[in-house]
Amino acid sequence: MSTVWARVWQFRVQGPMVTATQVGQGDLGVGLARLIHINALACDLNRVVDYRTRQLEVRLLASYLAAPGAGAPLQVDHRAFVASSRHIRSFVTESSGLGMLTAASEALFAWDNTAHALHSFDALPGRILTGYQSGGIRPDLLFHLPGGRVAGEARGRHRRAKTLLPKQPLAEQKRRLQELALWSASHRDHAYFMSWVWIGRSGVAVDIFLPQDKRWDGALDDRWKRQGGGGQWRFPVRERRRRPPEDPSGQMPASDPAPPSPTTPPSAPSAPPPDTDAPQDAMPLAAARAQPAADLLSRTGRMVQRLYDTAPALDAELAGIPVRGAWVPADALGPARHEVLLAVLAEQPPPQAGVRERLARAEGRFDACLDGRLLTVVRSAAQPPPAWQDVEQVLLSPA
Repeated sequence: MSTVWARVWQFRVQGPMVTATQVGQGDLGVGLARLIHINALACDLNRVVDYRTRQLEVRLLASYLAAPGAGAPLQVDHRAFVASSRHIRSFVTESSGLGMLTAASEALFAWDNTAHALHSFDALPGRILTGYQSGGIRPDLLFHLPGGRVAGEARGRHRRAKTLLPKQPLAEQKRRLQELALWSASHRDHAYFMSWVWIGRSGVAVDIFLPQDKRWDGALDDRWKRQGGGGQWRFPVRERRRRPPEDPSGQMPASDPAPPSPTTPPSAPSAPPPDTDAPQDAMPLAAARAQPAADLLSRTGRMVQRLYDTAPALDAELAGIPVRGAWVPADALGPARHEVLLAVLAEQPPPQAGVRERLARAEGRFDACLDGRLLTVVRSAAQPPPAWQDVEQVLLSPA
């Protein structure tokens, strides 16, 4: 598992001003396999789902990113990144942002994909979708924790300055925090947080923003607090909206409709249903726990089945379950440093081991992520592919 440097902020609204205080910083563990896996699972269920497209995106993303070793900083091919078109830069930044958001939830809230469900707001199951407004702004991911649901927003930007982390918040950060606060208010004070990824010449870093609320008490352990904090940002709740530049290099494309004015009262709250979702409904971004027949009846089950049907045949089994997929080198920008396996199982696998246990078992030989029927494995291009019995031993709990 690689690392990125992270700053954690808590913010609150005081009259016309927003105050964000840095409460900690430290190394955030980020698995390259998990980061790639999240993007592969982020399918729009209303569009065509095809394995070849997912594999192409996986190959491209893994070509820009590199994980040199356990505990080493996550790297990006910055020369290739700045030479790329805007939509490619946005793809790399946005995909990295989803990975950082998930890593932050693991570090701060002890989210575990083997026990807690995770949804994309682009693919909420029907009985959950009815609890949220269909129009307006919305976050990216919905984490299901024992204490309730937490919405997560992933954003980011290319940083041209010499220093990777800015000393003052950007206008885009302020605006999105204001929008998320309105979204939370319109959903009965829904819990949320935001990660903002920075990609620059010196590497990758992330700012994590938590609203000041008792729900976040205890989120930071002493390790994060010892690294330091104390910095503070203050900015008005309402600022004069500036016309965006013609080409904000590296800025994620604005896919949301125009945000509501902060002076306009939020729309009538829509109460989310009680958080009793079983993990079998927690797809496409979750470890499913349903029987295969039930999984095939769900919207996400159909999506995974499409991936399985369009994946190439692979003479392999995991825990006796047929697997389809293929290894692909991350060589879109030159000689490959990694090779990635994107594979789909024919049915639900047995329960898997926790993330710490999986990392210990792998001993740095490869990085693997299994969510429901979808499997992602990343290995060094200089090493041969791991044996399937090794993958099974690392991922799955002993019978």
